[in-house]
Amino acid sequence: MKDDDPEKRIRELERELGDVTRTPPRAVPTGDTPYEGYTPPTGDAPYTANAPYTANASYSANAPYTANAPYTANPPYAGGAPYVGGTPWGVGLPPRRRRRPYPWFLVVIALGILAPTIVSFVTHFVRSTSFRSSFGNGPRTTASAAPIAVPQGGELRVGGNSENKTVACNDGKLTLYGYSSQYSVTGHCASLTVGGYNNYVTVDSADTLESSGYNNVVIDHACNNGNLTLSSYGIVFNVTGHCASVALKSYNNQVTVDSVDSINVSGYNNIVTYHSGAPKITDSGSNNVIQQG
Repeated sequence: MKDDDPEKRIRELERELGDVTRTPPRAVPTGDTPYEGYTPPTGDAPYTANAPYTANASYSANAPYTANAPYTANPPYAGGAPYVGGTPWGVGLPPRRRRRPYPWFLVVIALGILAPTIVSFVTHFVRSTSFRSSFGNGPRTTASAAPIAVPQGGELRVGGNSENKTVACNDGKLTLYGYSSQYSVTGHCASLTVGGYNNYVTVDSADTLESSGYNNVVIDHACNNGNLTLSSYGIVFNVTGHCASVALKSYNNQVTVDSVDSINVSGYNNIVTYHSGAPKITDSGSNNVIQQG
């Protein structure tokens, strides 16, 4: 039986029309994520104006300046806790031990007792100790207050500063040194060497006479066919008697000899004077004067 209700018929038509105009649903994706359904766009939300500007809270001026609190000095230092030891500088070393005071008074007492003995021993040693000359292993002599003498055929060194000494040569080898001193050499010397400077030396007799110092004056009373050698400068030699040879190896020397067999000069500014004879002369230096006079 046909429904003749018009209102019902109108509602059915509206429903059919709505079904025709409705957007069909999207196909279900085949990916891993299950389809959650599609939410149709709802359009932009209606524009709402920004909230009206509200000024900042009322400005309140800074709080009034308050001066800093008054300075209070640090509390007085009460001293740290007493040191109880520990590892200084972080190194595991034991604390340093305090040394016991040394009994110095015992040292003073010992010195007071031993000092006279030491002084006596040193004095005796100085007076009695003999020494060798620089010529080698010759006989020894004793330095004492007794007159100075070269041991018979031995060797001796004698020196001084601004002194006046007499030395007995005794056929030995004598070496003089020092400065500004006067030496009187008695007897016969196998050899005499005059060193130092500004010395004045007289010798009775010498077989070999050499001067290795400078500005010395040497007077030889008897050359005894000996040899004279000057290896330094500023020397004055006055020789009595006959010499076998005279050799000058430096400069500014003056030699006077009675007679000589040969004269050899290799320095310069030297003057050699002989009184007699006809010596063999060799002059390999410069500005030397070798003459008879």
